[in-house]
Amino acid sequence: MFSEAELSKAISEIEKSSATYQDAEKLATFYILYDHLHKPEPIREVTIDRYNGSELYRLISGKNAVEVWNVINEAMELVKIAQPDIYNAVVSRLIKL
Repeated sequence: MFSEAELSKAISEIEKSSATYQDAEKLATFYILYDHLHKPEPIREVTIDRYNGSELYRLISGKNAVEVWNVINEAMELVKIAQPDIYNAVVSRLIKL
């Protein structure tokens, strides 16, 4: 298929050229291809519902899920260094989900 670099170059070249309907049609096609093949999905804001009464769930209830996962990721990186057995046990459980 078309690489991101190829599509970016084609888009840039057409944007710099004269404005004709034919160029506009090509540009629209290249934008559609680029968006379909290479544009990442936007991160939607998701909040976390309360699942049970644990302290962790009370702390994160109603918070932005992306921000919560960033904090948990940082904590897991520390656990990986300080307590590799615990880290490996958690990873093993996640793999089995």
